[in-house]
Amino acid sequence: MKRIIIALIFLIAGISLNAGTPAEDLMDSYAKDKGVQVIHAKGGLMAFARGAIRKTPLGPLADVVQVVTVCKMPKATADRKAEFLQKLRVILKEEYVYYGIKPGEEGRPVEVYGCPVRNNLVKELVVFNPKDYSLFSLIGDFGVEDLKNLDKKK
Repeated sequence: MKRIIIALIFLIAGISLNAGTPAEDLMDSYAKDKGVQVIHAKGGLMAFARGAIRKTPLGPLADVVQVVTVCKMPKATADRKAEFLQKLRVILKEEYVYYGIKPGEEGRPVEVYGCPVRNNLVKELVVFNPKDYSLFSLIGDFGVEDLKNLDKKK
């Protein structure tokens, strides 16, 4: 009986270590679909990801980002895109706070969301480009004041 309990504890711990945020989980659920690209960057790959982030309006926050997940659906079918969008809207409404429409890469408007503020920090920013069906999850410790300063730098 003791072995069963220990095995169960390890199973639960392993599952919780691999659990992502709601946005990451949605992206991963489409990763094997044709026409969909899902890219995860953490650890050593963050050097490249931070370089790309620095070229966007979120550039001042690049050093704070610890994990990036990107989902692009350039060649996904219209049905898969519609399904993705429907699921995304539910997740964004239930789990995240809407921060508004901001200029993204090359000035294209993007929708920005974040997890609720705790201890004056936002742990995840979610950026969605509805025109390109691209979704970005940036995980880090984003200070509320730093996020407010991004709006002032327009």
